[in-house]
Amino acid sequence: MTCPASQIRPTLPVRALQVRHRAAGGAGLASSAVWNARRCRVPRRRPFCAPAAAMADVSERKLQLSVLLAFASGVFVGWQANRLRRRYLDWRKRRLQDQLAVAQKKLDLA
Repeated sequence: MTCPASQIRPTLPVRALQVRHRAAGGAGLASSAVWNARRCRVPRRRPFCAPAAAMADVSERKLQLSVLLAFASGVFVGWQANRLRRRYLDWRKRRLQDQLAVAQKKLDLA
């Protein structure tokens, strides 16, 4: 049942409506207002799992090229990430070795 926009109220859980219904004596204007609030709810939005539109007509050659391009870009990005990681690890190793050398020199002097 649809209601005019002026009558739409937020819906309550069933248990809360039952408590209000009993508190109102089970009859009369108060209880009918509570049950009308239950019936006049805001319409739900469309679900996200709606059927998708038909797939666009893509040629086999374009599909192969796009898959090849995606693969090649993934390989390139992975290669560059590994180079950066190696550079960072080499820098950290050099820094820790320098710190160790400074600490050993201080121990030798003491």
